[in-house]
Amino acid sequence: EDGIRDHCVTGVQTCALPISATQRLVAALERHANAAHVVLVSSLAAAGPSVDGSGSTAQPQDCRPVSAYGESKRLGEVALVRSQLAWSILRPPVVYGPGDAATRLLFRQACSPVCMVPPAARPLSVIHVRDVVAAILAAGQLRPLGAVLALDGLEQTTTHQLLRTIATVCNRKARLLPMPLALVGVAAAACDAFARLTGREFFFNRDKVRELRAVGWVADGRPAQRALGIEPQVQLVEGLLAVAQREGLVRAAR
Repeated sequence: EDGIRDHCVTGVQTCALPISATQRLVAALERHANAAHVVLVSSLAAAGPSVDGSGSTAQPQDCRPVSAYGESKRLGEVALVRSQLAWSILRPPVVYGPGDAATRLLFRQACSPVCMVPPAARPLSVIHVRDVVAAILAAGQLRPLGAVLALDGLEQTTTHQLLRTIATVCNRKARLLPMPLALVGVAAAACDAFARLTGREFFFNRDKVRELRAVGWVADGRPAQRALGIEPQVQLVEGLLAVAQREGLVRAAR
């Protein structure tokens, strides 16, 4: 899909490209720089859901994504794996950090008067952008050949607890309202219809509902830690508080 993007890192240069462009980039590298080692930053969505991290480091041909977004990421991986290039693939889970629109949306949801959530909490891996950057740099330096590595943060959480933690660091109380997924699907369909009419894209859509229905999104970060020789450094509360301070939601400590 033209609107779906992959993130590809070659050396120290980063570029965001549509799937077709990723395929063209791979073909161009094969013709003109076939000694390059490509680090592809994909997504845990490419591997598919998990409650314990199993399958999060599976080869792309063995993955079963549940969303169009995840499938687009998987296809980007396939294009690279089938090439003659040397490669490594990183699959971060939910990434958060300051200045990010999706992170801001999470904060708005958590701090709103009422925050709608799925009926049951789902286990969730999250990682601060600083730890993702450290993994990318390590992969670029060490170049683990043919490695598919899922990234994970210091702590795992759940869909509900993440929102409670965000509210807490903002000195708020999260008011979670469990919502049947059938109603969530209706709301997502309305967002999709509005997007088609206005030409505007929304973070919330039916594709996101497919991911919400999953049993969980947990990564197994141990293979990445062994291969890259690094461990995540940012604790969840520390990272979320830094975001809240950067966004002006709470005052920074003096």
